[in-house]
Amino acid sequence: MTAPIAAPAPQRERFHALDGARAIMLLLGIPFHTAAMYSLRGGWLVDAQEPSHLASLITALVHSFRMPGFFILAGFFAAMLLARRSAGQWLTNRFKRLLVPFASSLLLLGGWEVYWMGASAGLEPAAAFAWTLEKFPGRWINHRWFLIVLFAYCTLTAAVHAAPAIGAGLRAVWRRLGPARLPLLLVALPIAAQYLTAELGTLLPRGELRVNLQRTVMFAPYFLIGVLAFADGGLSRVVFRPKLAIRIAGALLLLAYCVLTLAFRDFLAITGLPRDLTRPLAFSVTALAGVFVSALFYYFVGKVFATGRATVRYFVAASLVIYLFHEVFLLPLGVAFRLVDWPASVEMLLIVAATLAGTVLIFEVIRRFSWLSFLFNGGPASPVQPAAFLLTSRFRKAVKGGDCDQRI
Repeated sequence: MTAPIAAPAPQRERFHALDGARAIMLLLGIPFHTAAMYSLRGGWLVDAQEPSHLASLITALVHSFRMPGFFILAGFFAAMLLARRSAGQWLTNRFKRLLVPFASSLLLLGGWEVYWMGASAGLEPAAAFAWTLEKFPGRWINHRWFLIVLFAYCTLTAAVHAAPAIGAGLRAVWRRLGPARLPLLLVALPIAAQYLTAELGTLLPRGELRVNLQRTVMFAPYFLIGVLAFADGGLSRVVFRPKLAIRIAGALLLLAYCVLTLAFRDFLAITGLPRDLTRPLAFSVTALAGVFVSALFYYFVGKVFATGRATVRYFVAASLVIYLFHEVFLLPLGVAFRLVDWPASVEMLLIVAATLAGTVLIFEVIRRFSWLSFLFNGGPASPVQPAAFLLTSRFRKAVKGGDCDQRI
C-alpha cells in the first residue's frame, strides 16, 4: 500500500516512495544515455555506430516519462518544503543544492565530456581539445541543464510564496475553475506547452539559450502539477495514486509513444504525412505521456518502495552525484566499444554496469569529505548513510542497527 502523500508531512518524515521515484528517474539516465548511443536515430552525443532496435525501445520507454515525472516530483517537494520554511531560507537552500553542484560539475567534468563528443565525431586529440575549449561554456552544460531549469522554477515559486496576495489570488482562480481544472492542468496545459516550445524553435536562433528556454517552457506544466498536488488531495490522488482508468491511459500512451518512436524514429518530426495531422498527434502523445505514464510509474513505485529500505535510502542519497558523473564513464566507453564487434545488447549492459560501479565509487569518496559533498551535492548526502564503505560487513551491520552517522 502506498503511503499517503497529499498532506504536509511532519518535519522529519520522508516520503519513501517519492524519494525512491526521484532517485530512479536520475539513475535511469545511465541506461537511457547508454541506449541513446545505439539508437536507430543515430548516436546521440557519442555514436556507437551500431544501431539497435532494443536501444531505441529503451530510449522510448524512459523518455516517455522520465523528465516530466522528475519535474512533477520537484514541484511537489518544492511546495512541501516551502510549507516548512520561509521563501528566502528555501531559495538559499536551493541555490546550494542546485547551482553549486551545477557549477562545480560543469567546470570539472564538462570539458572531459565535450572532448569525447569531439572524439566520437572523428576529431584528432589536438583538434578535439581545441573544439572543447571553443564550446565553453554552452556545450559544457550538457546533461546538467535540468538544474538551471529547476532553479528558475524554484525562484518563481519562492517569489509567489513570498507574496501572499498573489498566492491567494492564484488559489482563488484554481478553485473557481471547478471541474475543468484537472483537464486543463493535466491535458490542455501540457499540450499547449508543446506547441509553444515548437514555436520558440522557429523564433529564436539556434544555440544553448534557445534549447534551455524551450526546456523551461516544455516542463513548466509538470512542475506546476507537482506544486498543486501537494495542496490538492484530489489532484494528488490522480497523479500519485491513480485509479485503474488512469493507469490504463498511462499504459496506452506508453504503447503509443513507443510504437510511434520505433516506427518513425523521430516521431516529433514525422515525414511523409500531412503536418496538420502529425503535429497534434505527436504533441498530444508526448505531452500526455509525460503526465499519465508518470502516474503509472508512481503507482508501481509506491507499491514497491512505500517503506524506507536501506538500498533505496542509499541510492536516494547517491542519485545526484551518480547522475552528475555518469557521462564521465559512459561517453569514453561508448567510443571505446567501437573497437570491438560485440552485440549491442552486451556492450550496453557492460557500459551500464561499469558506469554505475564507477559513479558509486565516486559517491563513496565524495560523501566522506564535507567540501566535496558541498561542491557536488550541495551539502551532506540525505538521508545520511553509515560511515563504512558500501557492501562491507560494517556497512550492513550499521544499516541493520540503524546507525547512519556519516562522520568517518
